[in-house]
Amino acid sequence: MKLFGTAGIRGITNRDITPELAVGVSKAYGTVFGGKIALARDNRHGAEMISRAVAAGLMSTGAEVHDLGIVPLPVFARYVSLFMDGGIIVTGSHTPPDILGIVAVDSLGRDLYWDKSRLIENTYEEGKFKIASWERIKDSQKDDAIETYTRYIEEHAKGIDGFSVLLDLANGTACGLWNTIMENLGVKVDCIHCTRKHVPDRPSEPRSTTLKEMGKLSANYDLSAGVDVDADRVVFARKEFISEDVAGAIFASRFAKKMVTPINSSSLVDVLRKEHGIDVIYCPIGPPEIAEAMIKNKADFGYEETGKYVFPPNLWGDSLLSIVKMLTIMNREGKTINDLANEFPRFYQVKEKIPVVREKKWAIVDALKEKFKNNPPDDVEQVVTVDGVKLIYKDSWLLIRASGTEDVIRVFSDSISKEKARALVEFGMKEVHRLLV
Repeated sequence: MKLFGTAGIRGITNRDITPELAVGVSKAYGTVFGGKIALARDNRHGAEMISRAVAAGLMSTGAEVHDLGIVPLPVFARYVSLFMDGGIIVTGSHTPPDILGIVAVDSLGRDLYWDKSRLIENTYEEGKFKIASWERIKDSQKDDAIETYTRYIEEHAKGIDGFSVLLDLANGTACGLWNTIMENLGVKVDCIHCTRKHVPDRPSEPRSTTLKEMGKLSANYDLSAGVDVDADRVVFARKEFISEDVAGAIFASRFAKKMVTPINSSSLVDVLRKEHGIDVIYCPIGPPEIAEAMIKNKADFGYEETGKYVFPPNLWGDSLLSIVKMLTIMNREGKTINDLANEFPRFYQVKEKIPVVREKKWAIVDALKEKFKNNPPDDVEQVVTVDGVKLIYKDSWLLIRASGTEDVIRVFSDSISKEKARALVEFGMKEVHRLLV
């Protein structure tokens, strides 16, 4: 039985992600981990219901549950890494509002790597749970994770007072928190979508296409930043949107000697390797793979094109830390974010997704792997099948892969030519649709 994707267990609230599933998975988690377990959630419909079921399952195994309430994922993950033996956060993150996730982390605060997630799946399927005797069942306790996190951010926020920033917080967990922390650091903050709601007023996933209001207003600020509901992703803008890969290049060129990034990152990564001497390590897509590769290779930076930027010792994306670090670079070098972005050549990416029922998406991608390995299109220099199938051309690439978080097939391209990037994605989508018939 495969429950875990690239970011926990996700599905439709109260259909796929039910209280019964939550109890069983948390009992399996408590059996494998035990000890002090942090619990947190976002503010979507059903998140409280599922988090209560998770708490019950954990307590039944004798685990000590520390309830952090509604907090952003970076706050939760850092608290786990400092004080806990593990943790579970109930969040839909960047996905549509009817989707919820049970995201489990280890004592480092990172998404579970496959060895641990498979062990939990096996324990769940076998039903061999640790059952605490009546006198060893502990009541949950409320913990404040925000104070510790705020002090951590303050340590990194040198010289950013006086900047003007526009935040788009997606009506999510960061509302009232990210803006308050930055105001206390002396930043002039305006905030849109800044009240927590069960259903956000814009799609949760932060992309240039979903942050239109922020984009229109961004010329009035030194920096604009849009996040998702659990606030681990961030997209930057000032007059125009800064691509997630360019933001990653800005960070890497300042902070990295060795970096980790998934195979769907822009060809801009090769510029970092050739011109900045950065040792680049590619990994499969997903937070578990990034964190594992960073640990194994002792990397000092990691990022993925979704807008997650990872600064060790953290092993997770943190939107607020990323905003603060961008402002510190701007302050130290006396440059705008547009100046920083213009240091790098322009690559164009086109990103599309095709809804596919869960039972078919893997089979379709596997079929395309076989097709392109045996009969690659003209001008393809290399076919890579590390995660999906990636066709590498001289100055471009096309990637087709099954999403680990949604029932979609993602079709991405990257090129120095906007027209070629669009043409490659259209070719990839036709190949997927051909197999959907």
